Amino acid sequence: MRYEQISSLEAFLSQVETRLLAPEQRVSVSFPPTATSPWDGDALAVANKSLLAKVSGSANLYAIFTAACGETEHSLRYLGKTTKKLARQRITNHLFRKNEKTGSKLAQVIAHACDGGAVKIAWVKVHPESLRNYLEEELILRHPEADWNRENRAKIKASVGASVVS
Repeated sequence: MRYEQISSLEAFLSQVETRLLAPEQRVSVSFPPTATSPWDGDALAVANKSLLAKVSGSANLYAIFTAACGETEHSLRYLGKTTKKLARQRITNHLFRKNEKTGSKLAQVIAHACDGGAVKIAWVKVHPESLRNYLEEELILRHPEADWNRENRAKIKASVGASVVS
């Protein structure tokens, strides 16, 4: 079977992409030095209580951006999905403390923050919520620069390997 209204779905994807990636949607994550060395996920969650409250119940698609120490330009690193109900916990796992069962980006965030880099996140709430799966997959395909997504890491490794062989 073929879905015939794909153009309306693609138009919605483009609207979501524009909103999610807009610089004015990004919120800075706070990494006070006293909580990063040694890493104290609980203290970091407290320092970002306001951010986590905003995410709670209002995010089912999100993006993580980073900037090197002293830089103002942020790069897209990761695109993810969650349910509105679990948004706060998912963002906490990515940014501050990880449950060992999740595939969060905490190790990358720790390395980046401890290097003095900046992290921002952005999020949107889509309805119906089940569309988040399609939207995340398509956004990852559109944004190969999101190199913390395993789908894009595999592509980057393949292209580097191909250029080394050439």
